[in-house]
Amino acid sequence: MDENKVIALTVEGLRKLEKEQIKLLHVERVQVVEELKAARSQGDLSENADYDAARDHQARVEATIKENDYVLTNFELIDLDEKTSKDKLQVELENLREEKIAVNDKMNEAKKDGVSDENEELFLICEKLAEIETRIRIVEYALKNDSTKKIGKKAVKLGSKVTILTLDEELEEVYTIVGTVEADPINGKISNETPLASALLDRKVGDVVTVFVAHPYKVQIKKID
Repeated sequence: MDENKVIALTVEGLRKLEKEQIKLLHVERVQVVEELKAARSQGDLSENADYDAARDHQARVEATIKENDYVLTNFELIDLDEKTSKDKLQVELENLREEKIAVNDKMNEAKKDGVSDENEELFLICEKLAEIETRIRIVEYALKNDSTKKIGKKAVKLGSKVTILTLDEELEEVYTIVGTVEADPINGKISNETPLASALLDRKVGDVVTVFVAHPYKVQIKKID
C-alpha cells in the first residue's frame, strides 16, 4: 500500500475489519504456531509438506495482519454521525480502555483451553474485544477530527448514496461511493477511484457529468443520500 495514502472506510467497514483483525491476532496466529509445532514434531523438515503448508499459512496471516494494521491506523471515516459531546466522549474513551484491559485478561485465560472451534468462550470474547476496539477507534477519530456533528451532504462525497441516470441508455442506477477496501460493485458499492465515482464527486443533483472511460458516456445525478 501507498504509505502516504489515507483509506476511506464506513463505520460498518471499520467494524468488519476490526473483527477480522482480532480473529487473526488471537485465533489464527495461535493456530499457526500449533501447526508449526505439530509439523516439527514429525522430524526432518526438508520434505515435510505439513511444515511447508504451515509456513505458507503463517505468511498469509502475517501479511493480512500487516495490511489490516495499516488501514486501522490510517483510515478516514466517511459516514460518522457522532452527536456526543467531547467531554462525554473523553470519559467514554477512558472507560473503554479500562474495559479493554479486563477483556484482554479474559482472552488470555480462554486461550488456555485451546483455539479450536469448540472453544465458544474464546470466540465470544473475540467478538466483545472487536466491539470495544471499534468503538475506541471511532471515539478517538471523533475527538481528533472534531466529528461531533454530521455535516449535511449537498454534493456527492465519500459515503454518498447516489442515484444516477445514464443518458444514452435511459438507465437509472444507484451506487454508494466507498473507499477501495469496501468496494463491492455487484452490490452497488463503487470505489472513489473508479472513473464513475471520480466524475460524480463534488457534483450536485441535476448535474450532468461525463465518465471518461474507453467509450465516454454521460450520466445525470438524480438524487444524493
